[in-house]
This record gives sequence, C-alpha cells and structure tokens, in this order.
Amino acid sequence: MKVILYLHDLYIEFAEYHYMLKQERHQLILRKLKSNRKVLSAHLSTELDVSEDTIRRDLKELEVKHLLYKVHGGALPLENKIQTYNERSVSDLDKKSKIAKKAVKLIHDGQVIIMSGSTTNLELAKIIPLKINATVFTYSIPIAMQLSLHPSIEIIFIGGKLNKSAQVTVGIDVVNSISSIRADICFMGTGGIDINRGMTEPDWEVAHIKKYMIQASDHVVAMCLSTKIMKAKRYLVVPIQNIDTIISDYEASNEIFKEFKDKGLIII
Repeated sequence: MKVILYLHDLYIEFAEYHYMLKQERHQLILRKLKSNRKVLSAHLSTELDVSEDTIRRDLKELEVKHLLYKVHGGALPLENKIQTYNERSVSDLDKKSKIAKKAVKLIHDGQVIIMSGSTTNLELAKIIPLKINATVFTYSIPIAMQLSLHPSIEIIFIGGKLNKSAQVTVGIDVVNSISSIRADICFMGTGGIDINRGMTEPDWEVAHIKKYMIQASDHVVAMCLSTKIMKAKRYLVVPIQNIDTIISDYEASNEIFKEFKDKGLIII
C-alpha cells in the first residue's frame, strides 16, 4: 500500500511539473507573438526543445482560449484573422444598427447609390424606408438579396468572381462595371480608417474594388465601427481626403474625431 501511495504522489508531482512547463511555454509563445507579430512552429520546437506536435497542441489550446490565430506552420495575433461574412454579420449588431440609423437619413428619392459588402451596410439595407425609390449598385450577394425585398429599390448586381468568405464578387469584370457608373453617394464599409493611412482593407482585391467605387461616387460615406477608427490594415483603399463623411457608433463630439474634422470631414 505504501508503494502504491508513493507512486501516486510521484505521478501527481510529475504531472504538476509538466503542467507548469506547459504554462511557461504558453507564456513564452504569447510574449514572442506580441514582439514578433508571428511565431513559427519549427522555431518554437527548436527553442523549447519539444516536438512540433507539442507546439501544435500548445497553439491549438491558445487558439481555443482566443489568445492567437493558428495558421499553417505557426500562429498570428488574433486581430490578423479575417472573419467570414457569417461571423461578422452576427457581431456588434447594436453598434451596426446605430450606424445604419444615422446613415439612412442620407438616402433620398431618385439617388443612385453604391453599397459595399459590409455587414453594417446590410443593416442599412434592412431599414431603408419603403417609400424610397432609388437605384442601388452592389457587389454583395447578402445586400442584393436583402434589397430584393424592398418594393421600390432597383438593384443592379455587379457580377464577377465570388469571394466566398466575404460574399462579394471580385475581379476585372467588377472593376470594369464600376468604372462606367456615376453614383450620387457611396456607403462604404471599412477594415480600418486612420488620419495618416486613410481607409484600408485586409484583402487586396476588395481594397482595389472599393477604390473604384469611391472614384465613381460624388459623396463617400465611411461606415465605421468605433473599434476601426485610427486603425490600419495592410492595403490602402484611398487617402483620408477622398472620404467626405464618417458615420460611427461614437457620438460626433468624441475627441477621437478632432483631426478628421480638421481635415474637413463631416462626422455624424
């Protein structure tokens, strides 16, 4: 019996030792991710003297805890993950609804409107008054489907290659179609908007198409969640001077908008 108890205590001590080692690995991985903006499984395996399978399990556990984004061969910061359209469509609905309610006041009879494929624009499409008679160009399948329920909106869907995760069309056919449009107003979702970096997106093709949408419009409205203000993604859409209005879930008096106002932008 004493031998069994001794072995049991030894097993517990061994397990606790390895548990602490795992926690230390996790902390080191997160520190490296914060400083380097990425970690590679092979490098971590060599540095920590454990197998790559162990590192992959560590990364998976950290991903489950929403501390990083696991990719092939390593991991990236969580903010680098590009959410699918379905994931974005159910997040921050209260904020998107607030933005949509502000934006809908800019829609009037007879307008030609361009709408990008943002989930905030989807909320806007849901509340356009039934009495409004307008034409909407969009490359977004969900927005086109939503507007098909409106009795007085003419929908012109811009076809092309389908970007499945964003549920929008992309490619040269989309660019060519947009180049022939002249719109009164453009409601543009954004990956980030910054006073120095301008409007930016994480996807190059989407950024390229949005640039042409903005060029085709007389008035450009950036529909921007507060979490995306003074944030920048990888690809430039347009400099800040190409934007006319910013609509956010923040109040227009918020101090964060001071520099934007100094540049002549309207804040709603």
